[in-house]
Amino acid sequence: MHVLDRVRQSRELLLVTALVALVLGWALLHLAHILTPFIVAAVFAYLVHPLVDWLERRLRLPRIAVVLVLYLVLIGLLVLGGLLLAPSLAQQAQALATTVPRVIETIEQRLARAPELRFGELAIDTRGLLDRLDAAAQSLAERFSREAVPLVLATVEALIKSFVFFLVSFYGLLQGRTLVARLRALAPRRHQKTVSRILGQVDATFRAYIRAQLVLFAIMATATYIALTILEVKYRLALAIATGLLELIPFIGPWTAGAIAVSVALTQGTAPFGWSSLQLAVVVALVYLVLRLLEDHFVIPQLVGHFVRLHPVVVLFGILAGASVAGILGLLLAVPVLAALKIVVLTVLEELRHPPPRQILMLRDRSLLPTLPDWLAAAPARRDVLLIVLPGVVVWDDLPLLQAASRTALDHDVEVLVVTPDPVASSLATAVGLRVVSRLPDGWGADAELLLVLDTSRSAASEWPVPVTSPVGPVRENAAEPKEGVP
Repeated sequence: MHVLDRVRQSRELLLVTALVALVLGWALLHLAHILTPFIVAAVFAYLVHPLVDWLERRLRLPRIAVVLVLYLVLIGLLVLGGLLLAPSLAQQAQALATTVPRVIETIEQRLARAPELRFGELAIDTRGLLDRLDAAAQSLAERFSREAVPLVLATVEALIKSFVFFLVSFYGLLQGRTLVARLRALAPRRHQKTVSRILGQVDATFRAYIRAQLVLFAIMATATYIALTILEVKYRLALAIATGLLELIPFIGPWTAGAIAVSVALTQGTAPFGWSSLQLAVVVALVYLVLRLLEDHFVIPQLVGHFVRLHPVVVLFGILAGASVAGILGLLLAVPVLAALKIVVLTVLEELRHPPPRQILMLRDRSLLPTLPDWLAAAPARRDVLLIVLPGVVVWDDLPLLQAASRTALDHDVEVLVVTPDPVASSLATAVGLRVVSRLPDGWGADAELLLVLDTSRSAASEWPVPVTSPVGPVRENAAEPKEGVP
């Protein structure tokens, strides 16, 4: 019996599952700090792999040459983009960073002018807010000055991670297909179709999610830049790119991007169309809200569809757990990893809840043995067969026939169990890899299909029985002909 069938019928299934989850969680927590370059490299290789396949077919070049040329082109594009966009983006990002103290100062001045804020019957003491704001700003400044990483160590760490990234991604692009095929081959033969189905569903989910994120980044960054340009908000390029990047983080990212843009509009000191800073901030907030609603109701359903269906509470837990384990990378990968885990868990539960069909076959005459491989190759595929061999049916010369039956069962996803009191049949079955059992799990044969093979004197050897309904299940047996005069 296969190990998955043992697990399915084990009373300690929940305990085994919990122990496996705990071991995986412990390993992930202890290895998270070194996994970042490997995960980034794997994601990069996964994204670029279809492009490498297309170039290999189109250019008819060796794969290693295509990968090297692609790396050179990507590095050139990064250098060119850095030369064109980096100066303006760095200038606006630096100006935005220097604006933070001024934003805090402006908020403090406005809170100082109003010792108490009222929202209906709710009153808020602004002096406590001022004290907490001063303490937070001072703590932030002290932390940056005290915990600044030395430049040399940071540079060495970045170089090591870059080297690991390029090395792992290079081999991933070069041998990714072979690696996936070998991982699939590690699964038992009878479960390889299930593993292939899981990998296909995970791949489709990842592609849908990544496609959605790329399109969302482009849409939100472009729309935000256009809107902020019309509203004459400062640092609009940096804000637009930050908005597109923060869209990759569910829940937290979009609200953070909107809060940053509203804070800049509120404190920049100028506003178009004769508006006040407060009016400009309200308009910016409405722009972000409208873009978010359009994204949720039109863009995401069209791009992702039914591939990623996760409850919001599960997504929230996932991004918080991802941030705790892997930081920013955990925030970005939380949703696709949860979607993949959902596919794997549901498929495994489906396998455990619905075992393959079972058949009990009694072999009474050795003349039917040559047709056993053909019967095993017939439908239904992926089933469990209990083969009952009567004494004297199998002799030593039948070893090639049993070997052919064992090979056919292996190729057609059929698990064959042998029950026999005959030592010759037991020895031959063990020699060819058929499992000989003396006791079956409780309830194994309760719902099995019963097939009782006819003797050759009654039926042709090539005609295997077709089961008929009986009180104990589908049975085909040697019914004796009624005697004359007996109803």
